[in-house]
Amino acid sequence: MRHNKKFNHLGRKAAHRQSLLANLTISLIKEKRIFTTLAKAKALRMYAEPLINRAKEDTTPNRRLVFAHLQNKQAVSELF
Repeated sequence: MRHNKKFNHLGRKAAHRQSLLANLTISLIKEKRIFTTLAKAKALRMYAEPLINRAKEDTTPNRRLVFAHLQNKQAVSELF
């Protein structure tokens, strides 16, 4: 059954979608504002908000988890 597995795939394979959302998140953190489509923005909100909530508490495990998702030292340091 596929209960509660509904999200927008954005017409991409899983790896491409993860890269897209990570890059959009990095751009959002660095530039503070991005211009994108509504569908990508809604998907980005589901991806970025948990990372931003993690960044409210500056601990080593939180930094490692956020870095695992973003793979960008500048964005992680800006976020924390």
